[in-house]
Amino acid sequence: MKYIICGTLIDATGTVPRSGQVLAVDGERIAQILDQVEFRPGPADEILDYSGHTVMPGMIDCHEHLVLDMGDEAAQCSQPDAWLTITAVQNARKILQAGITTMRDVGEKNFIDVEMKRAINAGLIPGPRLLISGQPIIRTGGHAHFLGRETDGVGDMRKAVREQLKRGVDVIKIMVSGGMSTRGSRPDSQEFATEEIQACIDEAHRAGRPVAAHIHGGPGLRVAVEAGVDTVEHGIMITEDDVKLLAERGTWLVITHGVGEAAAADPGTPDFYRAKINRVLEGSLAVRKWASQYGVKVAVGNDTNHCRMDMEMGALLGAGWSPMQALQALTLRGAELCGLDRDLGTLAVGKLADVIAVAGDPLVDRSALLRVRLVMKGGAVEVAQ
Repeated sequence: MKYIICGTLIDATGTVPRSGQVLAVDGERIAQILDQVEFRPGPADEILDYSGHTVMPGMIDCHEHLVLDMGDEAAQCSQPDAWLTITAVQNARKILQAGITTMRDVGEKNFIDVEMKRAINAGLIPGPRLLISGQPIIRTGGHAHFLGRETDGVGDMRKAVREQLKRGVDVIKIMVSGGMSTRGSRPDSQEFATEEIQACIDEAHRAGRPVAAHIHGGPGLRVAVEAGVDTVEHGIMITEDDVKLLAERGTWLVITHGVGEAAAADPGTPDFYRAKINRVLEGSLAVRKWASQYGVKVAVGNDTNHCRMDMEMGALLGAGWSPMQALQALTLRGAELCGLDRDLGTLAVGKLADVIAVAGDPLVDRSALLRVRLVMKGGAVEVAQ
């Protein structure tokens, strides 16, 4: 049995944080949550003393790409697959060490994510628990054409979805709108015809897979949402009416604010990318406020701004979310989006022991999320400082 002595326990259920608690971990799951006065370890038990720290659930990043870093994405994707795989291995380790124990990978070149998931599950390399999407489905010459599977027409769209399913993906990713990081792409354009978008969602849903749609804004949002898309990724340019539609249909919005903020400041960002993001970044605050106002289901992702969940929490706090609501977007809501909330997202008896300890109180100071001292994934200690 492993025991984690907590300074403060935030279980992410929304209840008030508690002091003087001990988590008992048996195998891969939480067996008990004890008051310290009830704590009676045996000689063979392993004690992890984090009595000076805040203990909380492992975080869940719902939008990431292991092969990409900040900067020129087209240039990065021109590298050989071997180099991209090495990059992915390095990023997976960093992401896990940052306290992100589960990650939704929303598109990699040449199915690198398929083998990354296999290697992590086999214990060959450290990394977060992965949900993967294979190759993002992209209009020929469309946003991130250098990364994914270029596709044209309803028949080819259905074939592209089936190719991803054949490789065992967990989610289908479609680039509905243009994007920031592709030269000449308009982020508010609808890049696929309506019938192509509908075909993608129909094909995926018949196979029992959710569909994640890259949409910054524009007419493609209504098309995708009315066709039953499961998640809207980014949404930085969507309107108040769009937000109301998301709320009405129960469609998830995955906010990725930090990557835009970081790209605007990064000297390695191509000028065209910086110009596009600077035009819309300030207006995205309204989207986050509307999402809270209308009760949209929200999770967060770092995109290529790896490991910066503190920035995502700050974006929600700045839009008027309470500290607990913002923290839940990083934990419980991510688990709900991924369909893993029976096992992840909160600290409760019977759930998987995905547990982190941070120096400080993230409900008071979000930078505490940068000071991760313990990472446990499924009962296995990955980081202990």
